[in-house]
Amino acid sequence: MPRKARELTPIEVKRLTTPGLFAVGGVAGLHLQVTQSGARTWILRATVAGKRRDIGLGGYPDTTLAMARDKARETRE
Repeated sequence: MPRKARELTPIEVKRLTTPGLFAVGGVAGLHLQVTQSGARTWILRATVAGKRRDIGLGGYPDTTLAMARDKARETRE
């Protein structure tokens, strides 16, 4: 059974600056991707037609944590 990611707060999300893919919790598969250049984008990892897909939900901070969670819920439905 997969682990459930701890829900991060908006302050914790703001402090993520090291490159990588970070699970933010609240919605299964919601991640914040931080690139080498420092750009941050919201990614929803979901299975579509039996294949794993990375769905972009917008850039941070234009899309807030709350907005990203709402978009992820809508996309999952």
